[in-house]
Amino acid sequence: MPYINPDDHIYSDNIPMIPGVVQRFLDLQNLQTIQDADVDSIKADYPDFFDRLLSIVNSDHFNLTTKVESIAQAIRLAGYESICNLMLCLAVYRSFSEINITGVEQQAFWEDSLRRAVSARMIGEVIGLDGGRCFTAGMLQDMGFFVLFLISQNKGMMWGEFRKRDPEARYSMERNIFNMNHDEAMSLFCNKWNLFDVVSLPMINHHRCEKSELNIFDEQLCQVLYCADWMASVYTSIDKSFAINRCRKILTETFQMESFRAEEFLAAMPDEIDITGLVFGIKIKQHIEFSQILYEANMQLSEDNLNFQELTSRLEQALSERDRLAAELNKELGLAREIQKSLLPHDMGEDFPLVGLNISARDLSGDFYDYFKLPDGKIYFNLGDVSGKGVNAALLMTKTSSLFRCLGKRIHQPGELLAQINIELCETSIHGMFVTMIAGLYDPQTGKLKIVNAGNPPALLFTVDGLAYEVEAQALPLGVLTDSSFPEVEIELEDKSLYMFSDGVTEGNISESEMLGLSGLFKVIANMKPGLSPAERIHSIVSHFQNTSLPVRDDITILLLEDQKYKHETH
Repeated sequence: MPYINPDDHIYSDNIPMIPGVVQRFLDLQNLQTIQDADVDSIKADYPDFFDRLLSIVNSDHFNLTTKVESIAQAIRLAGYESICNLMLCLAVYRSFSEINITGVEQQAFWEDSLRRAVSARMIGEVIGLDGGRCFTAGMLQDMGFFVLFLISQNKGMMWGEFRKRDPEARYSMERNIFNMNHDEAMSLFCNKWNLFDVVSLPMINHHRCEKSELNIFDEQLCQVLYCADWMASVYTSIDKSFAINRCRKILTETFQMESFRAEEFLAAMPDEIDITGLVFGIKIKQHIEFSQILYEANMQLSEDNLNFQELTSRLEQALSERDRLAAELNKELGLAREIQKSLLPHDMGEDFPLVGLNISARDLSGDFYDYFKLPDGKIYFNLGDVSGKGVNAALLMTKTSSLFRCLGKRIHQPGELLAQINIELCETSIHGMFVTMIAGLYDPQTGKLKIVNAGNPPALLFTVDGLAYEVEAQALPLGVLTDSSFPEVEIELEDKSLYMFSDGVTEGNISESEMLGLSGLFKVIANMKPGLSPAERIHSIVSHFQNTSLPVRDDITILLLEDQKYKHETH
């Protein structure tokens, strides 16, 4: 069972119990032969539920060739699994639609669920998968997203900000805000409802299909769900042009479809949702049409009427231009990398309380760290991680780092400093990008530290006795909400060591099948040889990623703060 561990009951207690009608219906799969009497006995206890289920079966949505009089008859015609899938959709909607979480708009959530469901069914039917199974998986694939807010209801007001972002940006943001992703929360839900034998594995793995051990059919469904997630985001994300182009790319590269298929599916989605919502009893707001989406995105439909000769000519020109630009780009990237390196602080010597390390996964890094002294002797420092990768992330990293150093020279409260940087980033961020950051102001004379964690993984504060405490995020990442607050935490550093790091450390691979994780990082630090210098300890952590043949998949950045008046043998 993926992601399940002994502590998960702490979270799963917030998830509604599986309805009795579903549990009893799922138990039918243990019978060698399902008799009409077995189904009728369940219906006798849940007549209203079965009446609604029967109406769905007889609707155009299910597309049976003949009208049926009972669910038992439907099972004989369509099979138990097909009816079970429909029952799950209906039961999940009924169980969760009555839950009120401040800030979470239920109607919009179920509209988004239907968008994923109808997209998955359309794509699945084209590539030869069972449309009903694809629909069910699409409908339920992001229940983990709802569960995240069910577990942390105090964060419900952020739901709208998540919804504006594309699937990858949202996925990264979830980890920073909730310390888990919606696929992990989905695993909790599937465990609570005992759904691991139905359609759960593709749902849980739809953000990492290529890294999962699925059979060929589940892997196809997993890829369908990933594409459906992007298609649904076209109607909700800020950057619609980016989302549409991503849909085109997935359909052509993963399923070898023509690029215009994306427009066909997206244009058909509103009508499909209206019909499906009516069948399931889900209220739907008035839709925005796909033509309006295209207008907002300032895009034009693909030029599918180009003849083959013109395409060939354009391709030859494009390839020649590509080679020329690639050579120039490699030169520019090398220069940009050198500039990035120059932005990192210089080694201040063994007596300085801070030491850091940055290893980029690509030519350019989205991670950064910095530290500098103020005239009164206090030291400002930060460690940040920009969502996304590539040039955009590197540019945002440069801007954020420069803002920190510039504004920090006149704003001597870390919380206020991050608030000012946040306002600037909110006004100018693109593609829904954001920056997680942990920053602080340290006074070497008193050993006192003020620190702010804005969506970054928790910092680890180790005492000389080997005890460790987490300094968790108490603020949103920078660039999410303009009016965010950034509370400060005060720490007496004295004989303690504060380890700060980006998620590339905890999510880095130490073997082909294992990430280091937060608990693994605890163990690595706690088990280090005594007497190592701060720089040696940081390199010792990094060595765990370098001892595997796998490439570094994300930037790795570590910053260590230690009061030099309390040098000690242990860490």
